[in-house]
Amino acid sequence: MPDKKLQLRTEHRKARPAPVQQKQIIPTGKLLLVTVAGLTTVGGFIADWNKTHLFNPNWPPHAKFHDAMSITIATFLGGAGMYLLLRKGEYLQRDTQMAAMLPAFFWASQGISFAFPGAKGLESEFPELVPRIKGVWLNEKFVAIAMLSLTGIGYTLERQRQND
Repeated sequence: MPDKKLQLRTEHRKARPAPVQQKQIIPTGKLLLVTVAGLTTVGGFIADWNKTHLFNPNWPPHAKFHDAMSITIATFLGGAGMYLLLRKGEYLQRDTQMAAMLPAFFWASQGISFAFPGAKGLESEFPELVPRIKGVWLNEKFVAIAMLSLTGIGYTLERQRQND
């Protein structure tokens, strides 16, 4: 009788299907890079296509030209990054590197812009629109640092995954 119980337990174990290992739909690093590229692509339209920037009656036409140029550059850099991340090809590591670098150019430019004489964030004209936490403005500089940080983390994670 004990042998029969043991046999049933063994058969029961054999009958169970092996646990299915769920494949992650999109790896974390790639997800971060896709998010940054996507936000870079549409961010200018979201942030600037309004009365504070492109439709600001106090802005001269040349200032609006530069804003439109900034929106366009971000759209191209983010779109190119997205394309490189999502295409299939034999140059995966190079594509990942370029996909991280292209949107990062825009965010680095935005952050560095604060070093230019007289350049300030949105809070200089519309302080009521910019959140502030413990005295720190969550303005364009904050966003640039956050996006560059997400890019660095995403790139590191994705390259580690590719090298595994």
